[in-house]
Amino acid sequence: MWRLALGIVLSLLPQPWRAALRLNEAIRWEAATILSGFAESLLGLLLLVYWYSRSVTTWAANALDSALRGGPESAVPGQAIGFSALVLWVLHPLTWLIAYFVIEGLVRLLAAAFTSQVFGTFPLAVVDWCYGKASGRAPTGDALHVPGGRVQLKSLVSALRERIMVSRLPEVQDELLESRYAGEHRLEIRSSRPKPEWIPPKVVRIGDLYFRLERVSGGKSPRPFVFQLKRLAAGVPGRSVIVYEAPRTLN
Repeated sequence: MWRLALGIVLSLLPQPWRAALRLNEAIRWEAATILSGFAESLLGLLLLVYWYSRSVTTWAANALDSALRGGPESAVPGQAIGFSALVLWVLHPLTWLIAYFVIEGLVRLLAAAFTSQVFGTFPLAVVDWCYGKASGRAPTGDALHVPGGRVQLKSLVSALRERIMVSRLPEVQDELLESRYAGEHRLEIRSSRPKPEWIPPKVVRIGDLYFRLERVSGGKSPRPFVFQLKRLAAGVPGRSVIVYEAPRTLN
């Protein structure tokens, strides 16, 4: 439990800072980030509600008090005073700052839940980036292959769309279609569920036969995930080979 609690706090740190702590094996970062993002978003919402009740009530009360004393607000209708206080709250920089952390918490939660990406809080990421630029720090480890923000956002949106689509589809048995093209034995597997570990050009073993995964594409419901494979003359068993239990025997 203490590891999870520690991970909730440390998941806010940028990746280089977490790597320096050498706790990757001790903490489940995805689960910790999900809880951290939820807590960040929830605390932000509570703070936003408190800030709203405190500021809008105070501003509206001060304006009404000034109107009762014959101040400039006396020419403004009472409803307009309340609306003006609400508009001022929406435009206030503190409102935007709190709302940012609400959104950031949701993004961190969704990224960890659907793409297994652990994002720290953006302000600390900016500090780390500035330090790296000032010190001339070269990217190391995973930082060498970290995609850009646009790519990560696209990946997150794609993962969310896939999860929503899968939740609406019935789980049916895979459909296997065999064919021959230019003397090559090809196999197409249509599935109602994604296969995250099936990444081209991995080798797939089906019974005693070996195939190389050529391409993953989209199909029609109820089997929108299409995996195209090419038969190999021979294969070597290993840890990287995917073992697939086919619903029927291949020719």
